[in-house]
Amino acid sequence: MAELPLAPVERVMRNAGADRISIDAVKRAADEAELIIKKLTENAQRIANSDGRRTITSKDIILASRLTRVAEPYP
Repeated sequence: MAELPLAPVERVMRNAGADRISIDAVKRAADEAELIIKKLTENAQRIANSDGRRTITSKDIILASRLTRVAEPYP
């Protein structure tokens, strides 16, 4: 189960154009968003470490976003 609060996730989904959203869809989106954030953070930490730093910067996040796959290719 995701640690992200569901209300903001639902708000993002509504702002993206969804009119009706089941609670299961909101929960699944929160789970997926959390996985994306974790992958992004892992990649950003590797970038910071390779640069001799322990602190992740916004530049690391930008670079990591280019390396992070949001979804696996559909078979």
